[in-house]
Amino acid sequence: MRTPRWLSFRPCPGCTFDIATGEGSRGCSWGDCPYLPSELDVFCPHCRFNFFTMRGNSLCGRPGVCERSVEARANVPNLRRWLETWAR
Repeated sequence: MRTPRWLSFRPCPGCTFDIATGEGSRGCSWGDCPYLPSELDVFCPHCRFNFFTMRGNSLCGRPGVCERSVEARANVPNLRRWLETWAR
């Protein structure tokens, strides 16, 4: 089985932006990391609710079943796997 390409993602040198929490200093002037693979994005595209930390202001009030964030919720296991790999 091939290793998913997103698993080899590495932040830019000098970037301390935490893609899991959305906190930290970015090494560039972008709001979100422009190189972040879509498979690691755990934020609702509508309200930016974080499905990894389950924090934020969910505009729909139903983050667990929000129709707009099906993909973001599905990316949580990917991010967990990436974090385990990155911590090594």
